Amino acid sequence: MKIVIIGAGSTVFTPGLIADLTGSTLLGDATVALVDTNPWAAATMARYAERVAGERGARLRVEYASDRRQVLAGADFVTVTIAVGGAKAWERDVRIPEAHGVWQTVGDSVGPGGVFRALRHVPELVAIARDMEELCPSAWLFNYTNPLTALVRAVHKMSPIKTAGLCHGVLHTRQAIAQALGLAPTELSLTAAGLNHLAWVLDLRQDGSNVYPRFREVVHDWLAAPPLPAGDPYAGFQEVSARLMDVYGYYPSPGDRHVAEFFPFFLRNTGDGLGYGTQAGLDMTNATLTSRDERWDRIAAQAEGRAALNRALFDEAREGERVVSIIEAIVTDRPLLELAVNVRNDGLIPNLPAEAVVEVPGMVDGRGVHGISVGPLPEGIAGILAARVRQQELTVDAALTGDRMLALQALLADPLVPSVETATDMLEEALTTHAAFLPRFGMDAAV
Repeated sequence: MKIVIIGAGSTVFTPGLIADLTGSTLLGDATVALVDTNPWAAATMARYAERVAGERGARLRVEYASDRRQVLAGADFVTVTIAVGGAKAWERDVRIPEAHGVWQTVGDSVGPGGVFRALRHVPELVAIARDMEELCPSAWLFNYTNPLTALVRAVHKMSPIKTAGLCHGVLHTRQAIAQALGLAPTELSLTAAGLNHLAWVLDLRQDGSNVYPRFREVVHDWLAAPPLPAGDPYAGFQEVSARLMDVYGYYPSPGDRHVAEFFPFFLRNTGDGLGYGTQAGLDMTNATLTSRDERWDRIAAQAEGRAALNRALFDEAREGERVVSIIEAIVTDRPLLELAVNVRNDGLIPNLPAEAVVEVPGMVDGRGVHGISVGPLPEGIAGILAARVRQQELTVDAALTGDRMLALQALLADPLVPSVETATDMLEEALTTHAAFLPRFGMDAAV
C-alpha cells in the first residue's frame, strides 16, 4: 500500500497519523510519502516517522518530497491537511475581520475567515485532484483541511476523484456528552447529522435505551446554574450549544468554538472579551497561532533523537483522526461504522440540496465510504444549514473563477457580516494581504 500525506508539516495531524500507521498490523509495512512545500518540514517529519517506525518495530517505508507529483504515482490513498499561507495567513483571516468589528472564535470554516480561507484552498484542492486523475486515478482523497465542507464540494464539482471529508468533531462531542452523563464514550451510541462544524445530535443511547431526556436535564441544570468554565473550550458547560438545544430541541456538535460562528448573536464583544463563554475559543485560537514554533521544536528534537518520543500519542491517536481505520476497512472489505463522514448528500438529508456535502454517520467497506441516511432534519435546523450550503456554493464558485463580485456576495451571505461597506473593505484587505495565494483574483478591478 502507498499512502500520501499532503501537508505533512501539520504538527497536529501528522504525528498522530504516523502513530496510527506504525501501530497498524495491516499497514505497518506500507509506504508513506510525506509532502510539504517546505522541504525542511517534509524532511524533518520523515525523520520523525522513521524513528517512530524503528522504535515500534514497524516496517513502514518513508518517502518525502516538496512536490507532490514526485510521489503521487501509484498511491492508493491521499490525505490532505494543507494550510495555504500557513499560520500567518490564518492569523490574518482572524485579524482582518476583528479590525472591522467582526469577531470569530476560529475563522477557518464560516464567517469572513472561512470565506478567505476557502478562496486560497479551493484551487489547491482541485489541483491536487487533477494531479491524482493523472497519476493515481483510483486512489481515495481524504480531506481534513478547513473549510472542509467547501473544499470537498469543490473537488466533487470539478473532479471524478473519490473524495470524502473527515473530522473528529463528533467524536469530541460524544466524549463530552458521555462525561456529562458519567459514562465512558464507548458506552454511548450517538447519531449526528448536518454540516461539518454544525452537526446536530439526533439520537443518544446507552445499551439501546434513550438517554437524551437525561442529557436534556443536565443541560437544563447547566443553564439554570452555569458551572465554572472548563479550561478546555470543548469540555464541560457549552453555553452556546446549551442555548441552541433549548431553542431547537437538539444539541449541536462539535462545541461552542466552532458552533458559535454560525450564529452572529453569540459573537458580540462585551468590552471584556466575547460573551456567552466564547472567549475561551478565541483564546485557544490565539494560543495555537503562537505555539507552532514550539510544537516544531518538540518534533524536531524527537526526529533527531535529542528527546524521547511522546509515547502517550501511540495510545491516544487512533481514536482521534480516523483515516487509518477507514483505510483498513476499505482494504480488507470489513464493514466499519463511522460516527461522521462528509460526503455528497444525494438524499441522505432529504431537506438539504442533493449536491451539498453533509456530515452524517458512515459505513466503510471495500467499495469505499458511504453516508447513511438520517431522514429530514427539523425545518428550523434545515433552514440554517441550507443557507450555509448556498453560501458555500457561492464561495466555491468565487474561488474557482476569481470573480470578486461572487466573493463579495459570499461574504454578504454570512450572518457575521454587518454591512456592504464592511464586506467590501474586508474583501479588499484580504485580497491584498493574500494576493500571493490568490492568482485568480486580479487586483486591477475594484470590488
